[in-house]
Amino acid sequence: MDSRLNFYLFLSGVATALVVMVISGTFLHDHRWFVPAMIWQFVILVLLVVLSNPWTEAAYPRVAAMAFWIMLPAIYALAFQVHIEFFFIYTIIWLACAPGFIARNYCWWAFVFINCAWLGMRTLVWQDDNPVTETLLVSTFHAFALLSAITAKESTEANEKTQKLNRELLATQHLLGEASRESERTRIARDLHDLLGHHLTALTIKLQVAGRVSEGEAKQSIEQCHALAKLLLSDVREAVSALRDMPVVSLRELLEIAIRDIPRIRVELEMQEDIALEDVNTAQVLLRCVQESITNSLKHSNAKRARITVRLNQGNIELGYTDNGEGCTDIKLGNGLLGMHERLEKLGGSLQLIGKPSVKLSISTPYLN
Repeated sequence: MDSRLNFYLFLSGVATALVVMVISGTFLHDHRWFVPAMIWQFVILVLLVVLSNPWTEAAYPRVAAMAFWIMLPAIYALAFQVHIEFFFIYTIIWLACAPGFIARNYCWWAFVFINCAWLGMRTLVWQDDNPVTETLLVSTFHAFALLSAITAKESTEANEKTQKLNRELLATQHLLGEASRESERTRIARDLHDLLGHHLTALTIKLQVAGRVSEGEAKQSIEQCHALAKLLLSDVREAVSALRDMPVVSLRELLEIAIRDIPRIRVELEMQEDIALEDVNTAQVLLRCVQESITNSLKHSNAKRARITVRLNQGNIELGYTDNGEGCTDIKLGNGLLGMHERLEKLGGSLQLIGKPSVKLSISTPYLN
């Protein structure tokens, strides 16, 4: 979700809670529970600021989650002390925040629990005349808030998935373009070798024979032509070798495409030099490893920053990936990590993964230049 939209949602939630707090204060100004009720509402407001603040959620996700779970019992503690009909607005705000902290199916269980709790509150504590009817009416507001929040969350995830596919498509197009250019260079080199090289070799042999059977000035001219033909043949062979050995892929350019415009995480690329790869397959494997590492950070570690380092060391490309996420003590090799390991094995490379205190991935593969 866009950071500006997140900020506006944060402001609207806090503003709504402030309005509820002020209006309830006017109702309770001469009530004996006025001070405790205002204290509880202030606590709820602080918890809401913590859990819905985009900065807190990004920098301290555990603190935001703790505030999220504390807020719900605080709302019912407030309602237990004071009978104010519109206090259910607090649980509407809480449900609107729920998809950011719990899975969708658990959100609906929370919806059921909240409405059952309000039914119990209205029946046993507030002793309303029509608790079921009033709870059903309030449940429609809760359902609308939850559906809107889930829809917004799904829209954000779909947008991020589209961006991810677009980055992968651009990187793949870049690789395909380089592979196509490599194929064209190989074809030109082969044609130069097969056609021009063949005819120059034949011309050199003919001139050598002609020089042996000629005399005088003609012999001298033929020998000069023979020397020039040999020099030209040598130049053609060097040109063919240069075309075949020309680097194909700029690794820096490829990785910059892969890390461009990634949502919710800032990725830095640190490379001592622009490593040019002749093998498109090596470039593809390194690209897939970086993409899988970023995907894992977004899904599992709640990281907000990551760094990719690339350097050459004793004939190997060493690629490191680290993030500032929560880390993991029990690392299980899923399909993504197994795929990375299998691809690197085919290249004669290796992979090391450390889960604590944060995720660190080290990749080493031979560099052929």
